[in-house]
Amino acid sequence: MRYLLLLSVFLFNPVFAEIYKDYEPSEEFIQLTVVAVEPNYLDDYIVNLKKTWVRAMEVQKELGYVVDYGVFTSDNANSPNVWLTITYENMAAMQPSEEQYNKVNAELEKRYKETEDELNTIAKGYEEIRKMVDNQIINRVVFK
Repeated sequence: MRYLLLLSVFLFNPVFAEIYKDYEPSEEFIQLTVVAVEPNYLDDYIVNLKKTWVRAMEVQKELGYVVDYGVFTSDNANSPNVWLTITYENMAAMQPSEEQYNKVNAELEKRYKETEDELNTIAKGYEEIRKMVDNQIINRVVFK
């Protein structure tokens, strides 16, 4: 009988996790973009992404506007097959400003002015080979 009583206490005693005691959200926030690239265009998309999005992310990282960025792919033929991440120091760092916009564009123009026409053509071609599936703001859970 005592065994059953103890067993019931342990089995039916709910365990509640408490934020900041058992875990906490990280300060960093990640913007996750999910993309479905048409079959047979993944390599082209990745190469062109390096000429456009990756360049812009590198400039933003150098200027301190983003902590990091990433490009992830899946060899599986199913959709989606590309995930793009941008890591921000905190939620406030995600807030756009005219000053940041102007600094990033000035730096991009300084570095890549000679390829502006090519980059515009690439950017317009994206819509033919990809579909934006989802866009989320996520943050990592840090367990204690």
